[in-house]
This record gives sequence, structure tokens and C-alpha cells, in this order.
Amino acid sequence: MNRRDAITLLAAFGAAAVPCPRARAAGGDVRSYGMSPDASAAANSAALQRCLNANTGGQVTIPGADADYQLTGRITAPAGTSIALSDGARLRWVMTEAASSAALVRSPTRAGIEVLGDGFRLSGKGKLIGPSHGVYVASEIGILCVGASAAAGRRGFEISDGVEFSDWGSHAIAAKFTREVRIARIRINGCGYAGMAFLSCQNGQILSNTVGAIGPGTSGNAYGISCSHDSFEYDQDPHAAEDGRLAANPFCSGFEVANNTVHDVPLWSGIDFHGGYECQAHDNTVYNCRNGLLLQGSSGAGVNFAGEHNAVINNTVTTTQMNGAPTTVTSAARLGISVNGGKLVHHRSIVVHGNTIDGYGDSHNTSFSLQHTYTSNVEISNNRVTNWRGAGCYSAYSDGVISGNDFGPVADPVGTACIFVAVGGKLRIVDNRHRVDPAHAALYGLYINAPGDEPYIIEGNDFRAARSQQYAGHGGAALSAAQIVGGRPR
Repeated sequence: MNRRDAITLLAAFGAAAVPCPRARAAGGDVRSYGMSPDASAAANSAALQRCLNANTGGQVTIPGADADYQLTGRITAPAGTSIALSDGARLRWVMTEAASSAALVRSPTRAGIEVLGDGFRLSGKGKLIGPSHGVYVASEIGILCVGASAAAGRRGFEISDGVEFSDWGSHAIAAKFTREVRIARIRINGCGYAGMAFLSCQNGQILSNTVGAIGPGTSGNAYGISCSHDSFEYDQDPHAAEDGRLAANPFCSGFEVANNTVHDVPLWSGIDFHGGYECQAHDNTVYNCRNGLLLQGSSGAGVNFAGEHNAVINNTVTTTQMNGAPTTVTSAARLGISVNGGKLVHHRSIVVHGNTIDGYGDSHNTSFSLQHTYTSNVEISNNRVTNWRGAGCYSAYSDGVISGNDFGPVADPVGTACIFVAVGGKLRIVDNRHRVDPAHAALYGLYINAPGDEPYIIEGNDFRAARSQQYAGHGGAALSAAQIVGGRPR
């Protein structure tokens, strides 16, 4: 995928997005079924369930109130459910029920609301508040939607227009095997593991949301927005290497993640894709996350597999906090944007264009501002890297182009190279620049580490500010002319 194709695909998202099915106008007010801020949690849960069951295909309204509507356990939403939260409506779960809901990743969950059919919609300026402030509770999810399989999934799942989630022990929102997903203009804060997660879902729009303060997480992981899949035994799936779209647990496909603000996930990742097909992450802003934006291959048993035709365009990722204060990330390893692929199935036709990456990488070169390994037909273009450490752009086992990138001031010159090609590349490296004052310059401009690699096309770059070598080979010595084809480096 080149940049023109990526932009065309972005336009197609806007023009061809399929809206979720809308409920009919008729509906019910939950108060007429006995729901009240004065009622017990058990009584309110029973009343809300009666109202949803009686108004399938219509709209259920939850009026605002001076106090919370307390709830307990699992509420189920039949097909065609539409819930409108009036301004100030607050649904507060005092507890959830263990192992009461469908499995998300092979284990039963404990959902506040579980969607049991197609055409679900929740909207309005109200709140869904979980019972687990500041702690991780395994599988506790605000709203859960799980289809039967990738081929027989749910269809139509929308949460929009001002809904707020907080204090869910694991996820605010989770969906699996679900098509036509739309999450727009909502807020998520203070959940234990992930703001929202989508597993093996198709055709999604995640637009203009604010997600933050995710943690404490578990097993070293936490996510703001995640598009993933169940990777358990993925390598044994007969379709994994031939056509992963046909796998039992495929990567997400056709997802647009755009104009979101994700903040304060210091344990792990702001926006994350574990594999993807025709996915776009554009115009998002990520603050104070250990890893800014990862659109790469899978993990676990799927670590050697990746998707294709994806793009990361015009995003800003920075380690600073939203208020400009220093980061709270404690790990030295900090990865800005990564589009890594797999050893068996590379990440194919991927564009990384026009992004700003601030404050990433480490002086031991274990993490980087931009990273792409095992990628084919990759384009890394017109990105801006600033306040960086280690390698500004790290490449290995990749073919494509690195062009027009601007490498600004380093935070620490130790071990720095604007572009570090480790091994196995077939790349055009053109028109990149590093124009800074000497006090903030990198040691190297372009560093080609493997002397046995085929020659690279290197031309039109400006690395004259580099402290040691503009063009370096293995060990930091001057790059051999034998490793250069095309024009001479400037």
C-alpha cells in the first residue's frame, strides 16, 4: 500500500461506512417498570431487565436523577436494544457476578450489560460506573458483545454521543466476533486493564473518543484502545499462513481508529493492534503511554504472523502528560510507533506517514521512536521525531522506502542514529534530514549494521549535523561505497 492508496482507503471509510441498525421510535421509560434511585440494586436490575425485554426493537429511556440508579449482577440486552441515557443518568453497579457472561478469551466474564443480539445501541450523556475503582478485577466488563464465531458474529454495535464509563475492573467495552462496530464521542476513565477491546471484529469506527487512566493492568499489560484476537494455538490454524482472514480467530479487519485522545497508560500501550487487515489509525493523540501506537503482528502463538494493507497517518504520540508535566512512565524502554510483522508472514503494504513522535526510544537501543521489522512494501515517510533516544527509526528484514523524515533534537546522544538498519533490508533511504544544533545532534545519521547486505539506494539525505558519521557501517566506521547504489549521499 502506498500513501495514495492509504488516503483513498481513508476516504472510503468515510463514504462507505455502514451505519448500525436503528431501533424503531417506540419505547419505554425505565421508571414505569419500577427503576428508581431510591430502589435497591437488586430491584433496579430486575426493573431494567423487564423494561429491556418488553421494548425489544424500541427505545428504552433512562432519565437523569439526583442520585445513582444502583444495579447488581448481569443485565442482558436482547436484539434490537436501544438505550438512551438522559443528561445526568448514572447507572452504578455495586457488584458484578463472576462467570456469569460469555467468554471473551476462553474464560467466562462478569459483565454489567451483555448484548445478546444484533442492533445494539447506547447513547446519551449518562454514565455507566463499575464497582472496582483503581483495581484490576479479571474479566469485569461494562458492556460485552460476543458473537458465535467469526463467520456467524453479531451485527450492529454502537455506543455514542456522550456516554461515560469508569471504574470497571477490566474493560469498559469489549466485543468479539462483531461486525459494524461504532464507538464515537464517548469517555472512558479509570478502568483496570483496557478502555475498549475488539477481538476478531470487522468494519469498525472508533472515532473522537477520550480514553485514559487505565491501570493497574495485569501481567505487564494495559491498553487504551485495542484491536486484537485470541492468539491461543493460532499457529496451528490451517489458514494462519495461507490466508489468516479465514482463521477461526482472525485479526480485526476494516477498522478506522481516528481522532481519539488516549492518555495515561504508563504500563503499556495507548493504541494497539495485534494484527490487522485494512485498518487505519489516523489523527489520534496519545499522551503518557509507555508505547504510543502499535499496529503490528500478533503475540503468543501468533507472534510469527501479521496482516496487510494498514496505515498509521498523522498521529501524535508523546510521553508527556496532557497538562505538559513530565511522564509517569517508569520503564526506560518506550516504543513510539511500531508496525512490526512476523517471521513467517510479514506485515505487508503498510504506510507510516506524517506522524509526530516525541520522547520515545532508550539509550540501550531496546526500544525506538519508529520501528519496523519483518515488513514488506513498507513506507515510512514524512514523520517528525523529536526528544528521542537510541535509534530514531529502526529497521530489520524489511523492504520498501524510508523517505522525507525529520529527525529533531535528541534527548541523550548516547548510542543515537537517526536511521539504524540492523540486517536484511532492501530499502530506498532518501531525502531524510537531521538539522539541529550541535548540542542536540545524534552520533550517526544513517547506520547500516550488516556489511553483507545488498547495497541500499541512498540519496538526497542531509545528516551533516551528525557528531560522528553521517553514514556509518558496522562498528561505526564510514559506510563503504559498495553498500550504496543510486545517487551519492549528501
